[in-house]
Amino acid sequence: MQIQPLNNEPVIFKPTPKQREAKRLLLTNRQLLYGGAIRGAKSHFGCMAIISLCQQYPNSRWVMLRKDSVVLKATLLKTFKENFIDKGWSQEIDQFNQTDLVLTWKNKSQILFMGENFDRDKDLNRFKGLEFNGAFIDEVNEVQELTLDKIIERAGSWFHSPNCPTKIIMSCNPTQNWVKRRFYDKFKAGTLPPGVAYLQAKIFDNPYIPQDYLDSLKLLPIHQYRVFVDGEWDVAMKVGNEFLRMLDTDIHVRANNWDITNLIHVSMDSNVYPYIAVTIWQIEKDGLGYKIKQVNELPAVDPINTATKAGKNLGEWLNKIGYTMRVLQYGDKSTKNRNNIDDNKKSFYDLFTEAIAKEGFRIEDKMLKAAPPVAGIADFVNAILAGEVPGLSIEIGENCKESINDYIETKTDKDGTMLKKRITDPKTGISYEPHGHLTDTLKDFIVSAFHTEYLAFINKKKGLGVRALSI
Repeated sequence: MQIQPLNNEPVIFKPTPKQREAKRLLLTNRQLLYGGAIRGAKSHFGCMAIISLCQQYPNSRWVMLRKDSVVLKATLLKTFKENFIDKGWSQEIDQFNQTDLVLTWKNKSQILFMGENFDRDKDLNRFKGLEFNGAFIDEVNEVQELTLDKIIERAGSWFHSPNCPTKIIMSCNPTQNWVKRRFYDKFKAGTLPPGVAYLQAKIFDNPYIPQDYLDSLKLLPIHQYRVFVDGEWDVAMKVGNEFLRMLDTDIHVRANNWDITNLIHVSMDSNVYPYIAVTIWQIEKDGLGYKIKQVNELPAVDPINTATKAGKNLGEWLNKIGYTMRVLQYGDKSTKNRNNIDDNKKSFYDLFTEAIAKEGFRIEDKMLKAAPPVAGIADFVNAILAGEVPGLSIEIGENCKESINDYIETKTDKDGTMLKKRITDPKTGISYEPHGHLTDTLKDFIVSAFHTEYLAFINKKKGLGVRALSI
């Protein structure tokens, strides 16, 4: 790609093959998310694309955004200066106001370098009335979804550059937040809306990365390598203080499947947002002990995040796989609390299990009458994961991606219980706990199904006899 500046010799961009692919997608779409591995030259492409648009459409106006002004100056602005201004593009700059961070080219096109600064401007006042043709949002996963919506609202509102298209370019590394739901998950499902494109970046797309650096990355834990180097999205990373601290995805996550001749155990949690958590388990004889296998997950997201619809979804899945035996039901006893909304006063548990029964299955209630302390259950489950409870092991099916991510994302509170922070969806106003619900189903199932082993473990820790505790 060659841009002929107004004066002097031409400045030549030398895009990588993947960047050329990004350019093709940008030409035919209004929005492009260029996401994936570190060092994939995503930010470089964003800068290159904005410069090209500025030069191609005189008097156009563009925004280049990061999460705050400090990060903007240390990263995106630094990349722009070192790779473009210092490499020949300074000759095309009319002025660059270092206070307002507004760059004006000789053809009167402008770039507004901005920080989102959401902590100081939650109403996004600085974007109100702002007119521009398009934007590059670097590390879009670090900004609010509300900010992207505001950018979309304002993009194309600058009418002083004839025939200038509206373009929004975004970059990011794999993330588990709204960006994944809005873009990557829909890309995988083939449901991205018209005019929106996604391009996967890998570090090997960048031919300028030294081999020594690539070799050094091989020393990363395999989970981090898959995220940062391979650019995988369906992988969460351990960063410390995990509730399931002894979970090792290299050891405990395996390709497995359900066995319709073996009893199926279902554990559920009654939170509605972000989903009703439903996990499927089987217990397999393993020598003198047992292998505890999670074979599936059926998180019930909107619009089936009601007790009845979630139960029906489970029953339909059981029929689909050809399962005909009884269903063993686990969960927190609070799901049996009667509601005061309707005359029937049925509990979440009642509605959920009745829906399963209507699909032709007999339910066997396996819930404990009293819930043991959460911190003690955590110690027990972590001991199983560490191989410290004779005769018990845990295996998570690699197909249970939501569960695996939740097991990694759920943290421990100061008292050893599960840390559950609430967030508020800025679009719906709904407040909910994003993590911990699938982890709840795991702990509730294991402590109920192996309650005798749990009591023996706790009593041993306390130096008591095996039968000393019986809760």
